[in-house]
This record gives sequence, C-alpha cells and structure tokens, in this order.
Amino acid sequence: MGDVIQFDPFTSIVRDDVPPHMDDFGRLLLIAAFSDLVKLRDNSANERSRKEADAIVTQIGSVLARYEPEGAA
Repeated sequence: MGDVIQFDPFTSIVRDDVPPHMDDFGRLLLIAAFSDLVKLRDNSANERSRKEADAIVTQIGSVLARYEPEGAA
C-alpha cells in the first residue's frame, strides 16, 4: 500500500505530503478499462450512447495523462 496515495474515504482526508502517483497494477487496470470503453464507444450504434461514452473516455484519459510516467509520450 506504500505505492499509492492513502486516504480515509469516510473523512475525505487525502495525504498531501506525497506527490500524486499510481502503482503499476492500478495503471494497468485503468488502461484496460479505458481500452474496453473506447471499443464500446466506437462500436455503439446509438449516437447518444456514443456521446455519453465519449465523455467518460475523456475523463479517464485525463486521469491517465495526469499519472503518466515522466518521459512517456
């Protein structure tokens, strides 16, 4: 648990003495979910569903970009 940001969900207290980071396993899970959601969005026949999925894809993409390792393209 030392590789992730610790917080208490009941008090919403986040440790701010550690810079934002994500462990490798969490990053892989998030990338896999992101990939599946992109496929779902791209294969959707319904325009409304496609737009809703795109909004979620954009949000997850922002999270992935924030925790991108230094020097990654």
